[in-house]
Amino acid sequence: MPPPRGLFISIDGPSGIGKSTTIRHVGQRLAAAGIAHHLTAEPTSGEIGVLARAVNRYDGPTLACLYAADRYHHLAEIIRPGVAAGQIVITDRYVPSGLVMQRLDGLTLTYLRHLNAHADPPDLAVILTGDPARVAGRLHARGTHNRYQDQADSTATEIRHYAEAADALSACTTVLRLDTTNLDPATVAATIHDRIDQLRAAPTGATIRLGGQP
Repeated sequence: MPPPRGLFISIDGPSGIGKSTTIRHVGQRLAAAGIAHHLTAEPTSGEIGVLARAVNRYDGPTLACLYAADRYHHLAEIIRPGVAAGQIVITDRYVPSGLVMQRLDGLTLTYLRHLNAHADPPDLAVILTGDPARVAGRLHARGTHNRYQDQADSTATEIRHYAEAADALSACTTVLRLDTTNLDPATVAATIHDRIDQLRAAPTGATIRLGGQP
């Protein structure tokens, strides 16, 4: 009997939106349902990922290329093998973040799309968004972690760039946009889990178009 169908899910959104908490809730739901899964993140903990995490040292094309190199290695070492083994592989940040963060360094969306052109499209690309003032408030309450988050109006800029990234990705994959302004992470996770169940039940190769809200 072949292994269960694996899926690749990416979850992206602006700093402070609650990605890590949401992904933890999704993992808990999958574990409770007995579904094999693997939670991962970018930049990775590998050698290239460690370099990519030095965002206060590198910038511009150098940092963008480090992120892309780490992403391609991530695909080869973690994501593709996990999906082939029948796992639900969920990454905290993927190509959408690659189309957003280096734009804060002045790179164009066209350049970043070309740099990430050979990255596998996920089966589902989740883009979390929310009210910029609330997201910025959560970010500053927890404390900023890098130079991007210290830029004035960085949250509003990220949210705008993620909307543009979602539009760019919708031509090649299923994109689920979720406004989390009035939703707690558990509710957001439940919505994502429902979409995963739909994808697992769909025939291989089927395209599912999803709405932006539960």
